Amino acid sequence: MNTGVEARTTVAVDLMGGDYAPDAAIEGCVAALEKGIPILALGDAEAVAKLRSQGDYPHLQTIECSQVITPDEPPVSAIRRKKDSTIVRGLGAVKEGQAGAFVSAGSTGALVAGGALIIKRAKGIDRPCLGIVLPARNKRGVLFVDLGASSDVRPETLVEFGLMGKIYAERVLGWEEPTVGLLNIGTEKQKGSMVARKAYNLMEDAPFNFVGNVEARDVFFGKADVIVIDGFTGNVFLKTCEGTVLFQMETIKEQVYGSLRSRLGALLMKPVFSKVREVLDYSAYGGAPLLGLEGCVVKCHGSSGATAIANGIAQALKFISNDVATVISETISEIYKEDE
Repeated sequence: MNTGVEARTTVAVDLMGGDYAPDAAIEGCVAALEKGIPILALGDAEAVAKLRSQGDYPHLQTIECSQVITPDEPPVSAIRRKKDSTIVRGLGAVKEGQAGAFVSAGSTGALVAGGALIIKRAKGIDRPCLGIVLPARNKRGVLFVDLGASSDVRPETLVEFGLMGKIYAERVLGWEEPTVGLLNIGTEKQKGSMVARKAYNLMEDAPFNFVGNVEARDVFFGKADVIVIDGFTGNVFLKTCEGTVLFQMETIKEQVYGSLRSRLGALLMKPVFSKVREVLDYSAYGGAPLLGLEGCVVKCHGSSGATAIANGIAQALKFISNDVATVISETISEIYKEDE
């Protein structure tokens, strides 16, 4: 295994996670290797051999694993039982310094549980959070945290989410002075649950540009660059958005093929439909970083193709190159020190 500087810039990749494993991950790794990104690929013997057959890449390392954690397994028990799984060994590679980051389209629960158990939470962090860049009217997107890593949170935890989101937006996404909003049922300060109201008060004094409450319908319209909420609500929001888009696309498809006239119209509108698909394509944004750990973990969507995996790898490299995990830990520790 490589050590030192090269190990820090090596990205470990799970070949066995996701709906299109191992082919999508293999193609994603090849795309990254072609750009000179060092890769540590983890998979079963067949997947590793298939990746090796793609070419002689000097920056490719591989680890054969005999186990895979599936999404339907209890996360914590799976992490403890399947020591030779791609997820456990990939997270272990980050913990042991063999790689600077781990990218997987596998079980979200296992990645969150394993991240906390193996890599460990960063100093000063109450709970980790999953963030993802969603398409937005401003064309660069909106960073949404949390997507499901931490369902039960305290007001102080939401403040941490906002701070971690701000740092990630600045360091990885390159957004200058990003604004932070709290997802709520109304824009008024007194709206929402007790946790939300207390979080609002704390965020007013937090070291980021807090713009107040943001309603769900305004998330995609530039009300804030970073949207903060607990993991349960965030996951429901994301799944609702996905379902709504799928329903709308199916409805449009039904109407398009309803008559000869509509088919001819659809032919003329084909470039427009392609552009809409491009704008809504999540693969352009990579994966969801698990913020608040001592290392970098990027969770790609379960249905990720090769492009999404490759973008997730590039995203992870930017994360470790900008030392985001250390900056988050030091920033939050400094805040708590000032409060003492």
